[in-house]
Amino acid sequence: MKVTRFTHMLMALTVTLGAWAQGPNGSGTYYQNANALKGEALKTALSKIISTGAKDLGYDALWNAYIATDLRPDGTIWDIYSNVTKYDPVNGHKGNYKQEGDVFNREHTTPQSWFKKASPMKSDLFHVFPTDGYVNNRRSNFPLGETKGENYQSKNGFSKVGKCTTEGYHGTVFEPADEYKGDLARVYFYMATRYEDRVSSWGGDTYGKSSYPGLAQWALNMFIRWAGNDPVSQKEVDRNNAVYKLQMNRNPYVDYPGLEQYVWGTLTDKAFDYANYTAPGENKKPDNPDEPNNPDQPNKPDEPNTPDTPDNNSAMPTGKVVFKKVMSVNDLQPGGYYLIVNEKATAALGASNKGYRTSVTAPMSRFEMTAEVNGKDQPRTLTLGGKQGSYTLYDGIEKTYLAYNGTKNTLNNEKDAQNASAQWDIDVVNDTIVRITNKQSTERAIYYNNHQPRFACYKSSSAQQIVQLFVANVTTNIVTFPQAEALNVNVYAIDGRLIRANVEKEKALLGLPKGIYVVGKKKYVVR
Repeated sequence: MKVTRFTHMLMALTVTLGAWAQGPNGSGTYYQNANALKGEALKTALSKIISTGAKDLGYDALWNAYIATDLRPDGTIWDIYSNVTKYDPVNGHKGNYKQEGDVFNREHTTPQSWFKKASPMKSDLFHVFPTDGYVNNRRSNFPLGETKGENYQSKNGFSKVGKCTTEGYHGTVFEPADEYKGDLARVYFYMATRYEDRVSSWGGDTYGKSSYPGLAQWALNMFIRWAGNDPVSQKEVDRNNAVYKLQMNRNPYVDYPGLEQYVWGTLTDKAFDYANYTAPGENKKPDNPDEPNNPDQPNKPDEPNTPDTPDNNSAMPTGKVVFKKVMSVNDLQPGGYYLIVNEKATAALGASNKGYRTSVTAPMSRFEMTAEVNGKDQPRTLTLGGKQGSYTLYDGIEKTYLAYNGTKNTLNNEKDAQNASAQWDIDVVNDTIVRITNKQSTERAIYYNNHQPRFACYKSSSAQQIVQLFVANVTTNIVTFPQAEALNVNVYAIDGRLIRANVEKEKALLGLPKGIYVVGKKKYVVR
């Protein structure tokens, strides 16, 4: 009897522990039935998961759905095909179009002619986006691909139509902007997964002739590359959650960045763990790293357990510096020096002053600028640290991180990089719109106040102006740095990314988030 009772208790405990396992982004146990599977079997399990219980909203319902899923912070439609539109979500789709900017409509990123307008694909919100009607029309039903755009380019060359230059396909294609290539790749992964039993009958030269892989090889190779170059953004996470509330299913390729590698790529021999997912590259080791120096009792610089002393400013650029415009999230590189600006006002973020950042005049051109920085009444460069979703912006002159402490329309300073108030999500919508959102107060982002010239955190408002980013071109010969000491080092993440460049060894790890870092071919643990 005691053995039986113990067995029942053990079984109950096992069930309870299993129930505690949670997936990312509030998905709970949604993906539990795909656990421990690989490759083709994983894809089929995911197909069943994201199909079961999914609602068909109906085509007409998408207009209202977009109000929940596809609005920019300023309340206008988030158009992924054009970077010049500002559509009202209620009335912006009414009427006809003659040119870019007239009206928006419902764009099937997988053209509905490919699947003969069948349901539920026709109304699947994951792949039907609001886009400019004219650009959508020029896209026609061409596959996505890469092109020089000799047939058509939208304003600013944002979207293109022309002969495909992607290896493996030579027809006419539509190329989206770089900042949405990853988004669209993950949409195609979703479609090939959810509808794996249907794709073999679809037209368009993009999907495969069998359920696995489900995509033509040329397209699969391209989409995997796109997804790697344009990682999952907060925009995608927010849209995924919003679609789930309406349609009652999710896109696993957004919830699990790099999942395509487990389904089709280099990790098909590795089991998927829905609650303890390892994204591709997280376990990648830099070349010949030594083992950690007793990580439980690390020596200097191993023990920055309380990172309350930020880096010094020994490597801060001074004098005239050439900056290039940040065009996509790919231009966000930890260790780089960035300016926050408002182009319209030719204003750059400067020193702190009583709860905000001053505005200083800086000469600007469309894609490049040269400015004297880090002196009195000059633009202040900020060193980017951390990673997407928890970036830090370090002021090496004032030796503080930009932060928002929750006090009205302010922009504050913080010594501790691990404090959520000093961490930011940076979304590069296009070359004219950058949203820097505070991790602790997600309704607040950095804007420029044109009426009281300053930079501070505001809620989305038409009264404030959006900001842009420029990054220092450190290879130019007119950037001047103080002479580095012999003990200066570079800091790398465990996946080989450069986190900090040319910093003092004793302070190399101070202020960094928890994790494992490589300095001088040795691994150190920040706790």
